[in-house]
Amino acid sequence: MLKKLFILIFISLLFTSCWSDIEDTELSENSIKKTGLRNYPWKDFLIKIPVAWNVITDEKEVIPSPSSWKLELAITSSETQNWFANNLVILSQELDSFTTSVNYSITNNVWAENDYLNYNKNFWKEFYFDDWEKSMIYNFEAKYSAETPIINFLQTAHICENKKAFFITIAIPINEKNTIKYEKMIATFKCK
Repeated sequence: MLKKLFILIFISLLFTSCWSDIEDTELSENSIKKTGLRNYPWKDFLIKIPVAWNVITDEKEVIPSPSSWKLELAITSSETQNWFANNLVILSQELDSFTTSVNYSITNNVWAENDYLNYNKNFWKEFYFDDWEKSMIYNFEAKYSAETPIINFLQTAHICENKKAFFITIAIPINEKNTIKYEKMIATFKCK
């Protein structure tokens, strides 16, 4: 079902990133204007997203709910470039047992290796969210099915209060080798 979720997003929403490089400093109102990011508060979390990206509000028409995950947020850009679109998808899952953000990220990457076609891992590394939550981040290229193109992904996870897991995926252009600005956007995710 997760595979269908991403297929529908990428088929129906083609777009590209549209913000300038994000600086290392904490984002104040002035730097939000400079970087093009804005706070997006959600029920259980906050995240800063590019100003020109749009939240998909009618998820029933665009994305089916995955069976074991809850769709928390799907965001797309209003611009397209070379028929490709960046997007950000945040899924959640209530946890039955204790785990860490690191372990949850590793487990989900093992799933990705087995479920995607033409999976090719570019890198993985320790990753810290702005709230100092330690996780792992994976960058890989893969296809959802034989009919879909190869897509470049960044994936990580964040556990909130040891009871709710958030799985964060962003699709980026296949030729994008510098992922820092995307990582910095993902790092702004924060539990409420």
